Amino acid sequence: MYEAVTNQVFGIDGLVNLSNIVFLVAYSARDVLKLRILSFFGEAVILPYYYFQHQTLWAPLFWSVAFMAVNAVRIVATALERRPVVLSEKEEQLYRIAFTSIEKKEFLKLVNLARWVDCSPGDVILEKGRPISDVTVLISGDLEAIFASGTRMAFRPGQLIGDVSVYSGLASPVDVVARGYGTVVKWDWRQLVEFMASRPVLRAKLLTLVSADLAAKLRDITVAVSGLVVEQSAPR
Repeated sequence: MYEAVTNQVFGIDGLVNLSNIVFLVAYSARDVLKLRILSFFGEAVILPYYYFQHQTLWAPLFWSVAFMAVNAVRIVATALERRPVVLSEKEEQLYRIAFTSIEKKEFLKLVNLARWVDCSPGDVILEKGRPISDVTVLISGDLEAIFASGTRMAFRPGQLIGDVSVYSGLASPVDVVARGYGTVVKWDWRQLVEFMASRPVLRAKLLTLVSADLAAKLRDITVAVSGLVVEQSAPR
């Protein structure tokens, strides 16, 4: 009896019990990464048991190694996915002023598609009547939209340059001109659409940002037009 118990604890048969204990702990873990790590070691513990039998058990040995390989790949992939996102100074600035509602991992993929463009006083960012193929966001500097009526509307950092009609393939209804030195970020619209096609959650968040931006522009336009009307109606 004592020998049987000893073999189950310290002998090669004890590896089966130890392996199952590890699996029991693994299946009790809530975290997927911990579950995979423990499952990997559970399989590793039982390998000597299969190998040192009177006749090596090649089939279960092979499948244990296969399971370990799958778990090893997923452990590395999960660990890489959980690494903290490190943004550069300009990327952090863009994220802070325009994309805080998006997870940083998704934002980093998005910003990798972008082009950073510096502008000088007098540069035309959008030309009225010309179709626009880029989605543009102001990072820093002074830009203004010039309407046909002569009304001018200044853009704030984080705002989209243009309006929803631009991103529908229509021509720009206004001229957008740089009043000073600044920086804008541009995305090719077609490339951006392809990128968002497989990311419905990101697409929904970006549409929410566009809607909020449009509402802010409508308020700015109303204020600008009201100011122009008051100025024109004032006695001279």
